[in-house]
Amino acid sequence: MTVQTDAYRPRSSMRTLVRSAGVVSAIRGLDFGLSFLVSVLLANRFGASGQLDAFFLARRTTVGFADTIRKLIGQVVLPPVMAAVDRGQPLSLQLLPRRIGWFLGLFALALAAAMLVPERLVALFAPGFRGSQAALTAEMMRIMLPLLPIAVGASILAAILQARRRYLLSEGTNLVQRAMLVLVLALLVPPLGIVAGAWTMLVSGVVGFVILLVGAWSIVRPHAVLGAAGPPVSTTSPSAGGGIVAALVINAYFQATALLDFAFASTAADGSVASLEYGSRLVSLVPGLVMSSLATVLAPELIHAVQQSNPRAAAAGIQRFQRISVFAQLPVSVGMMLGAPLMVGALFGHGAFGAKAIATAAACTAGYAAAQVFLAPSSAITSAIYADPHASPLADLARVAVLGLLMRVGALALAAPLWGAGGIAWAAAAATAGTFVVAQVIAVRRFHHFAMRPQAIDLARNALCAGIAALAGAALLHVVPAPHAVWTQLLLLAALGALVLLVYAAAAIALHVPEVAQVRDIVGKIIAKRRRRV
Repeated sequence: MTVQTDAYRPRSSMRTLVRSAGVVSAIRGLDFGLSFLVSVLLANRFGASGQLDAFFLARRTTVGFADTIRKLIGQVVLPPVMAAVDRGQPLSLQLLPRRIGWFLGLFALALAAAMLVPERLVALFAPGFRGSQAALTAEMMRIMLPLLPIAVGASILAAILQARRRYLLSEGTNLVQRAMLVLVLALLVPPLGIVAGAWTMLVSGVVGFVILLVGAWSIVRPHAVLGAAGPPVSTTSPSAGGGIVAALVINAYFQATALLDFAFASTAADGSVASLEYGSRLVSLVPGLVMSSLATVLAPELIHAVQQSNPRAAAAGIQRFQRISVFAQLPVSVGMMLGAPLMVGALFGHGAFGAKAIATAAACTAGYAAAQVFLAPSSAITSAIYADPHASPLADLARVAVLGLLMRVGALALAAPLWGAGGIAWAAAAATAGTFVVAQVIAVRRFHHFAMRPQAIDLARNALCAGIAALAGAALLHVVPAPHAVWTQLLLLAALGALVLLVYAAAAIALHVPEVAQVRDIVGKIIAKRRRRV
């Protein structure tokens, strides 16, 4: 006899994934536009200056840690929540693992200590800052540090909503926060200074969390009927993966890589931190938008695949994630690398942002865009290792983190003194590629059933498509004279992006890339269904 339940059970199909990815991409696209406005306003008001270096370093060490906390909480919370959803339980805060309480306690102590001595954080993360620049950085750090506990609560709610496929609410709160910062920078700076930006980020974080909590409470509130319906289910599910220590290791690694880049940049010329921030910001908004949207939608499916008892199915799920992410990422990164000077010039080439700053920021943008190609498949591996319930992930994730950091430090130490901020970004790309190779080797040894030859053939096809698209884009830039007006730069940038995407898609069709066939099948089914309705 089949027992009926009102609990939510997610549907898993390629069409559902594409639709969900479209929703997330649309919301983040709006956020993308507001983020561009923030970057343009900051560049116009402050240029690539030491003052803006201080703001970006303070934001990177606070908001950056907040982003790491969101990823950490998502990795710890999402696997047991997905397992509970599969069992038919209603979603609520009662599903959270008990070890979250220990994390919150330790985190509160660390936060209190950091707020007392932000100067020590400046000395650690920006060894090149001195005098008034270091004092300004410490002041803005103290203002923005409360964003960290806000990120904890928001990420717990967002992880539960993600398991429910409710992306609109969790993603939409970012729009409110970004809009508040845009208004302050546009209307109040000047007369207000750079510190006003730090206060605005704190206030907008509080407002965003309140909106998220009010909107999500009906879904995540504790259910009083749970005990009457049956025995309570333990929130320490063995299928939850590897525990908070493993999650701390891998998320600390990703945060450390970013902080290393900025620490080396702080020892270079004034404006190096700002140029590096602009480059990484543009990449996170354009190529990063593709990867983050896919990761948000595919993460539950990846966890489902890894937690199966069939190791062959787990390996196939990881490789599917890798193929989709690389296929989607390559044309965006190629277009970004070719169009970086046009994009930086059109967006920031006015006000206090000079020609040298444009060239440096463009080099940083191109380097970080290249890194995104390797970051997508390696992130799939680390997420899968963490979610694997069949063996402890700590040792494997520690190997990825340690070897990745060693490669990062070595590459940065070589490139930073020679090529400055641009060299730092390209060194990061080289280290990310090396880390992907390490992670792939570890994954093959762990999951055993990787079909490496078909995977290598598919990736080679994708790389060939990207190479053909890059040649077409480079030919366009060679033929067309360099534009100087903003509207002509944007027009050429749009033409470049369209050309790269069209040539990439045509090459993928000609080379029979499997992902093209899947997309074509989905479009065909949608068209056929609409014709039947007519």
